[in-house]
Amino acid sequence: MNRKTTYGFLIAFFFVFTGLVQANVNEIENIIAPPINDNCANATTLTVNPNYLCGTVSSGTLVDATASSIVSDGLGGSCPSVVSKANDDVWFKFVAVNTSHRVKISNIAGSTTDLYSNIYNGGVSGNCPATATDTPIYCSDPNIINLNSLTVGNTYFIRIYSNSTATGATTTFDVCIGSASIVPTNDDCSNALSIGSLPHNVNYDATSATNNAGFITATGCIAMNDGVWYKIIGDGGIISITADPDSWNLAIAIYTGTCGTFSCVDDSNGGAIGVTEGVTFSSTLGTTYYINIAYPSGTVNGSEGTFDLAITSSTLSIDKILAKGFSYYPNPVDKVLKMRANENIQQISLYSVLGKEIKRVHQNDIQAELSLDQLPAGTYFVKAMVGGSIGTFKILKK
Repeated sequence: MNRKTTYGFLIAFFFVFTGLVQANVNEIENIIAPPINDNCANATTLTVNPNYLCGTVSSGTLVDATASSIVSDGLGGSCPSVVSKANDDVWFKFVAVNTSHRVKISNIAGSTTDLYSNIYNGGVSGNCPATATDTPIYCSDPNIINLNSLTVGNTYFIRIYSNSTATGATTTFDVCIGSASIVPTNDDCSNALSIGSLPHNVNYDATSATNNAGFITATGCIAMNDGVWYKIIGDGGIISITADPDSWNLAIAIYTGTCGTFSCVDDSNGGAIGVTEGVTFSSTLGTTYYINIAYPSGTVNGSEGTFDLAITSSTLSIDKILAKGFSYYPNPVDKVLKMRANENIQQISLYSVLGKEIKRVHQNDIQAELSLDQLPAGTYFVKAMVGGSIGTFKILKK
């Protein structure tokens, strides 16, 4: 049987004494109940989280949702025409406790995963939009919506539907409301958080970072927002920094110098949302390195978010692998660097003096070779993993 289809049923009763008696045919409609928040009047109330981590979410579904009876379209402002797509909308609402909040739709699954959202201001009385002329204050295809210039105490309605003209969606999702947290203490370079012992693995929240010092530029590095800042003292080894963002476009830039007068060391920006970025560079003992984690733009003040920061260092030492019989030759090298050990040489990596990985060889043998034939003359660093231990040393290419 199909959903929402009218069927005719023949109802018959069999009696022992009178035989078969036919009853009247009744029309029975197979009704599938829509979600309880199918219309604005029954919008699901969302809990406002104290930050953007979405500790409390509410679940939603488009299964059997119908077009709202009170809003046929909801167009207005810069919103594109979606009249033919809003045939399965559901509603949520929240009361603003700050002038800025974030809507985040996550864990989307089902037949349609491309969702669209409208945000309406219901005022202090919490009135639903009544006609198609009620203009949403925000329209969004992305699943993270940063709401600004809100009125504390007003009720805001969120209308979510599939960005498709198809019917019969089986989509489920979670939605949460976040609040901007306190501006990070390391929002300014002068208050850069000093990273001491390594390795360093911590989750940070940069959602309330400001662009207080303006856009950061340094020759050789991409232009960036003034995000959150960290600093580390070089130990003479190869320092690796990775940052894994939660649904925002993150970039890393490494500088030397002083706040406001930077020299570029390295940067990383894949230009996509949610992509892990990483840099590796050869540090100078005693030099201070500044790390800026921010939205990558010199013209647009974009939004930052939460991220995992990991920093490691491989000092120039081969003591651990020397204990396993490791040796290498020649140095300086002309074409091929040869290595051997008493245990398997599992991996060899070659880095430039700026810490960029040039090549990697997976060997898994007691002997290994690394070809430098096509490389220009200069200084390079080699990191070798022998029997599970790592050593880093410097070589000179003729």
